[in-house]
Parts: sequence; structure tokens; C-alpha cells
Amino acid sequence: MRNTRSRSFPVLLLTLAFFAGLAYFMVNLIIHSAQWVSMPYNGHLSDSTGLEYAGKITDRNGVILAKSKDGKRHYNENEEIRCACVHVVGDDSVNISTAVQTLYRSELSGYDFTFGLGLPDRFKKGGDIQLTIDSEIQRAAYRALGDNKGAVVVYNYKTGEILCLASTPAYDPENKPEDIETNEKYDGAYLNRAISASYPPGSTFKLITAAAALEKDRNAVNREYDCNGSVEIGGKPINCYSVSGHVDMKDAMKESCNAYFATLSVELGKDPMTKEAEACGFNTYWKFDGIQTIKSTYDVSEADENNLGWSGVGQYTVLESPINMAIRSSAIANGGISVTPKLIKKIDGALTDKSANDDNSAPKRMMAEETANQLKEIMDYTVANYYGKAYFSSELDVCAKTGTAEVNDEGLAHAWVTGFTTDEDCPLAFAVIVEYGNSGYQVAIPVASAVLNAAAGSAKNS
Repeated sequence: MRNTRSRSFPVLLLTLAFFAGLAYFMVNLIIHSAQWVSMPYNGHLSDSTGLEYAGKITDRNGVILAKSKDGKRHYNENEEIRCACVHVVGDDSVNISTAVQTLYRSELSGYDFTFGLGLPDRFKKGGDIQLTIDSEIQRAAYRALGDNKGAVVVYNYKTGEILCLASTPAYDPENKPEDIETNEKYDGAYLNRAISASYPPGSTFKLITAAAALEKDRNAVNREYDCNGSVEIGGKPINCYSVSGHVDMKDAMKESCNAYFATLSVELGKDPMTKEAEACGFNTYWKFDGIQTIKSTYDVSEADENNLGWSGVGQYTVLESPINMAIRSSAIANGGISVTPKLIKKIDGALTDKSANDDNSAPKRMMAEETANQLKEIMDYTVANYYGKAYFSSELDVCAKTGTAEVNDEGLAHAWVTGFTTDEDCPLAFAVIVEYGNSGYQVAIPVASAVLNAAAGSAKNS
């Protein structure tokens, strides 16, 4: 009898575990089935299934970006707008994993738990989704990027609403190219580079090195240095683009002096640099409206002194996404507190809404208010005394920092610019990347200028 009891006890435990697991599965099936059915890994949805009678997608001004008619999905009548918005809206497939038509297919299609996506057509009623983007600003970004591969992020750092989330190369979802899988022109066309790609940030990272120094010592802004065009750290040189001469932090940022900020990062050390980078969104991801971004990474755990210096100027193994860079700029504009972006303005008529299930959407303090204000002054000084205010926008006041991030031994580099406007009626944070653009000043700023001017016009007309 005793042996029988001892043997039956594990069986009882296994039985209880089985029914507990079954109950857990059933509860999750009921609660999350609408989300599971629209996940990109459901390959059987790779055609237009679920979109033949789906709801409309519109931009912030009510411009129709996608709609269903006569059992077929149609997109905006303008080809440029279709291309400019394809990474946000998506196409009939689920190839763009972060697109609204991929992530929100159940909301758009009117998914029903009993019938799934097989609900009879006469009973189907998909939800309508209004986005925060402005299709005209998207078009301005698409035009400005041209044949380059790159991305543009622009969002309101007070409300969090994304006005522009553009990525190139793009394509026309209404007339998808037959050679999209083989033509180098479309390499990476399914990737939204704004949120799902990361790059060496180059000199834009000097803002983080400066922040780390200012968090430690408010007087670091007055730290002086004599730049002769190069500095030897750890037995190897770190070169500048030019000889900056005698500089303090403001002038070192204006001149984008590698020697100054590489030396500063080594003086600070690995732990303070890592702490500041992580406070500014590195080594984690952002999640908003069901979209999870790629991680920006800063890891100097195995860096020698020379590589630590290079990390302080945005090289070594440092990688950052355009969306994270824009969020960091929003924190500088907002007295140190970042505002998480949002893409979904509202959903009407849907049974579910996964945009409410985000885990890090609350505002986040990236740096002390005084640090943010000091960086704001430095960025304003840089624009006024180096780039030129008018070079950015004829209508908006801009604080910014460019970056030219070297990516190989042949001297090729990505072109960056990030910053924010100080206009109360048009508070925008932005980031621009042009792959292999080589000069943030010559290539990335003109893209930002075109987009910011379009945003200023949109703000005046709204």
C-alpha cells in the first residue's frame, strides 16, 4: 500500500500540472487569440487574407492610406505617398514585420474568436485605424532621401505623436516590383530602418559623452583642451577631422573634436560611460503601439583604453537606431525626460487593441534637468556658430548635432543628424541617417531641412 501511494503521488502531480497548463493555455487563447493570429510567423496569412474587407488606415489628417473595396486592398492614389508610407502601413503580405497591416491585422479584419478570420463576409466589419503620421511629411522625407538608403524619424516631443517614420529603399504596395527579391535596388526594402536597424552613431554620440561628464561635474562644460588634430591613447592615435586648437566643451562640440571627447571618455571610465549610455536608451529596446524596436548597444566591457576612447566618439562597437537617437533628443529638449513615441492615434470599431499592452511607454528620465539644459545650449551654439540656423529650416529654430560614422577601412561613412526644434507650436525631435552619405553636414542636414520645413507647413495649416 505504501509503495502504491508513493508511486501515485508523482502521477497526481503530473496530472495537476497538465490541467493547470491546459487551463493557462485556454485562458491565453481566449485573451490573446486575436493577437496571435496576426503575428508575422503565421505564414498562411502571407497573402491578403483578412484584408479583403478590412477597415481603413488614415493619416493624422484623414488622408486614406489603405482601404478595402470589392474584396481587394487598395492604397493611396498617389504613388509617392504609397512608397513613402509602405513601411508604416505595410502591403498585402506580412513581410514588413513592424507595419500596421501586419501587427494590427486582427483589428483591421474584424477577427472573431468563434469564426477566426473565416467569419462570413456579410458579417465582417473591420476596425478603422488612424495613424499619427502626416503623409505629406512622409513624402517630403521620401523625396529628400532619394535613391539613398536611410531613414527619418520626426515626432512631437510633448505629445509623443510620430509625424514621420520613413525608410528607404521603399516600393509601391499597389504595384509590388516583381524583382524585389533579386534587385539590389530593393535590398532591405522590407526593413523599416527607422526602428529596426542600428548603425555606428559617430559624432552624435558625443552628446552622451558630454552628458556623462556634466552629470559628474557641472563645470565640465568649461573643461579646456588643446587639439593638434590627433591624440595618442593606449599607444594608438585617435585622429580628428581638423585641428581644433584651444577649445572648451562648446567649441569642441562645434568643431566635433574627436581628441577632446575620446580623452574625456577615458577620463570618465567604463562604468560612468556605460551608465550614461544605458540611461539614454542603450542596451535595451523601446516598445510602443505593439512595435518593438531594435536594441541600441554600448558595450565596452572588453575595450582597451584606445577603444574606450573611440567609443566616446561613437565608434568602436557602438550601434544606435534612428528612433533611439530621436528619443534622446526629445529628452534634451524636455529637460531630461524622454517621451515615448506613439504611432496609433485611434482605433474605431475593433474588438481588440494591442496598442495598450506596452511595457515601457511611460516617460523616462534620461538625464538631470540641468544636464539637458547645458546640452541644449551646446547644441544651439553648434548650430548658430557652425551649421547655420537657416541651413536647417527657414521657419523653425533648431538645436542639433551631426555625425559622420566611419564603417570600413575604405573611409566610407554614414551621415547622421539629430536634434529638436524649440518652437512651442511645433516641438519636434528628429533623427536622420543616410547610409554611406559620408557627411552629416553636407548630406543629412539637407534631408532634415526638407522634412522640418514640411512639418512647419503642416503645423501652420493644422
